[in-house]
Amino acid sequence: MRRLVDPTIIAILAGALALTFAHGLMPGWVIYMLQLALAAALPALGCMILLRSGLLTFGQGLFYFIGAYGVALTQRHLGLTDAFAGLLLGALASALVATIVGTFLARYRGIFFAMLTLALSMVVYGIAIKMDLFGRSDGLNVSRLTYLGVVPGREWATPALFVFCIWVFAVAAVMTHLYLTSRFGRMLSAIHDNETRVEYLGWSVAKAVHVSFIVAAVLASLGGTLAAAAARYADPSLAFWTTSGEFVFIVLISGIGNVLSPLFGSVFLEALRAYASTHFPDEWQLVLGAVMLVIILFLPKGLGHLFVLAKRAVVRPVAGKSLPANAKERS
Repeated sequence: MRRLVDPTIIAILAGALALTFAHGLMPGWVIYMLQLALAAALPALGCMILLRSGLLTFGQGLFYFIGAYGVALTQRHLGLTDAFAGLLLGALASALVATIVGTFLARYRGIFFAMLTLALSMVVYGIAIKMDLFGRSDGLNVSRLTYLGVVPGREWATPALFVFCIWVFAVAAVMTHLYLTSRFGRMLSAIHDNETRVEYLGWSVAKAVHVSFIVAAVLASLGGTLAAAAARYADPSLAFWTTSGEFVFIVLISGIGNVLSPLFGSVFLEALRAYASTHFPDEWQLVLGAVMLVIILFLPKGLGHLFVLAKRAVVRPVAGKSLPANAKERS
């Protein structure tokens, strides 16, 4: 019963409902930007899970690529335009690849884990740009999606996709929150602090890392499906190392305190990139770097820590007012 009234879950569902009914009030470019932000927040959420156990991954782009091509290939070779079918096939393919690859990756830590995940992603990128199956460097187009047999009209296609992206993220975020607050999920922080102690307590660190790697892979594939559906396009650059680096960048600027933090960081990054590219078309990357430096110097725990600081500022005065007068005098 405690989980049903969890404030994080309430915030996720309330935000999803608000965005569902507010899409008519937003211009098209804002809807498209939010779709891309929701898509990027999912693989960043997977990065956050692995970072909680002390592991840095540069392989989320691989599963982002699998999710995007899951919907593109099902349309091209199976003739399926259903959004849920593409989502499910991409997630299953990512889970299978992560299960196989994770059997040996789970034994590595630190820079070795990061470089191995990056190498695997770059191998897939190198193969994809040379294979007709993936459209080589040109990629594949993605047509409009249907939803369990419902074919939205031209004027309803964008709102339907926006609502689909919102609720895919909402469900994934709720499930991830339940995973992180479970006994198994809480063990990730213990692994980061002291692996040996976790092993002495009877838990398998390799198994925990393997499971977290699979969860992160599925989240990345969901994001890839949303990105391909929003952009109507999938190309091999999704597996390139810069794509994975962007997801790590999102987590660095947002922090790992809450499952909503990657979404906050992703929206912030998309808005900043849109503003910088508009007003500083030749120096927009310099603007991103400068903002990154400011965040690292003044908010090392990420932008998500602002919510923690605001909560403390509200709770302390309320707690002080609730004390009896004689208790205040004694203090």
